[in-house]
Amino acid sequence: MTRFFYLIIFILPLLVFAQKDVHQIDLAKAQITQFDEVYFKVDFSSPEAIYSLPKFISIDKVDKKNNTYYAYIPGSRFEDLLTLDLPFETIDKTKGVKALTMATTTAEMANWDRYPTYSVYQEMMQDFADNYPNICRLESIGTSQNGRDISVLKITDNPDVDENEPEFFYTGTMHGDEIAGFVLLLRLADYLLSNYGTDNQVDNLVNNVEIWINPDANPDGTYYGGNSNVSGSRRYLANGVDPNRNFPDPFEDHPDGNAWAQETIDMMNFADTHNIVISANTHGGAEVVNYPWDAWRSVANVWPYIDPPLEVNRLHPDDDWWQLVSWEYANSANYFSGVYNDITESYEAVVFGADWYPAAGTRQDYMTYHKNGREFTLELSDSKLLDSNSLPTYWNYNDEAFLLYMEQVLYGIHGIITDSVTGDPIEAKVEITNHDDAISFVNSSLPVGDYHRPIYEGTYDVTYSKTGYDSQTHTITLSNYETVIKDVALHPTGVGITENKLLNQIQITPNPVTNNSISLSINKPVAYMSLQISDEMGKVLYQNDYVNIPSGKMQIGNVQLASGVYILQISNDAAKLSKKLIVL
Repeated sequence: MTRFFYLIIFILPLLVFAQKDVHQIDLAKAQITQFDEVYFKVDFSSPEAIYSLPKFISIDKVDKKNNTYYAYIPGSRFEDLLTLDLPFETIDKTKGVKALTMATTTAEMANWDRYPTYSVYQEMMQDFADNYPNICRLESIGTSQNGRDISVLKITDNPDVDENEPEFFYTGTMHGDEIAGFVLLLRLADYLLSNYGTDNQVDNLVNNVEIWINPDANPDGTYYGGNSNVSGSRRYLANGVDPNRNFPDPFEDHPDGNAWAQETIDMMNFADTHNIVISANTHGGAEVVNYPWDAWRSVANVWPYIDPPLEVNRLHPDDDWWQLVSWEYANSANYFSGVYNDITESYEAVVFGADWYPAAGTRQDYMTYHKNGREFTLELSDSKLLDSNSLPTYWNYNDEAFLLYMEQVLYGIHGIITDSVTGDPIEAKVEITNHDDAISFVNSSLPVGDYHRPIYEGTYDVTYSKTGYDSQTHTITLSNYETVIKDVALHPTGVGITENKLLNQIQITPNPVTNNSISLSINKPVAYMSLQISDEMGKVLYQNDYVNIPSGKMQIGNVQLASGVYILQISNDAAKLSKKLIVL
């Protein structure tokens, strides 16, 4: 389906508009000279005006109380803006900004009340890896168009080992002039690293999560005015592309009409090589949590982007989970800031993306729709260029919320999926029956075979499937903030009992048993087996399930059996084996 935007073109000639708004045009041209972009606002009489804007206009936020939207255009499209004859007002991003003090050494970042120069930023990232070699690695997502590194930290207890751990990703400042998140994520990395071993909350996260932190996803935008300052920062990438409109969305691969920028390609490659379970990207200019979708509204409306226009709406199947975690973040930030203690309208703190304003090609929709992940957008400060001396205050607002959102990756349903015959981990689909849609399921990932499924509390039928294997469905009940472990061994389709040699290689040693302690000799690893002991009348006296049993001697333990003859039954999804057990 092809998406297009209707252009609202008024009959009034350009000359009339220019005569009435020469001052605004001059201000816009001054912005183009400095930033090669224009930031402006437009008053609207009907919300439908927002849905009819052309692709080159990137809406930044919508003030519904005052019927105003704020937006950007790249400098190259200014004449196109004028042809629309919109009564725009150019916005000075720096107005009211008191200081954007720069740190020229890493020591000057000690109080976290400055912005780092590009060289200091790079040095800080390297220092994290050098100073905490046991739990931190510095890696690169890619290189920007102007040659700056898009750095990312990996923080976890065993950074060189693939473990049964969910992956969490914080990425910041993809709009280069929304700089608060840049420093706050740098400080988050420092907080995790410096508090590991002394803080239980931090230990729990670092020991059980593979954490990725990319403080600045658009260094060319942040340092557009040069590597020594952020006062000249701008929204766009070096080529004038909005990075948060350049991803594939549910409708198109190139919804903004542009080729994928190098930064977009690198970020998609990063997502392809990782199994990101939960993520967030940071922005500025408002203070809200924005959750999926940006491409659909939560209620039906006429959507002019579709040809022909359709009345469409779509909730994510996990909308209740999204509301839980979004409000958890907002309530924590609100508690420590005191700003929204009297919230009366939900969009002030938590918004469903397109209900606030529509956006095509966003990172949040890409990660959620195309990568089966869970990502929301954090608007951290009303000011895009937050005063440097306010950075510690905003850290205090958000630090606990950062950690709470990360902890959500540990809740829900988790486990390892293996081949029941070989015991090897496999990639398989984990789907909630009568709940998931075509994109909300998750997959286990190699080399561990682990899966991680955040979900709202309830009772669910969970189906595990893979081509070439018999599917299994298990009923699982859980509460919010609870972790349920469910390991599953899938049986290859068509492998019969006579072909399954593993169980036949399990021996009872010794037999007869003289001390009520039963040992099994296992010649090859077994992914899963159920062991049951019953008397000669069939009464079950002992039963237990075991997973991922290595080869060697396996001690069953004291089962308190009287002298006599018993039946020891071993079974898994592939076969059932009965052996006589004699107790002296």
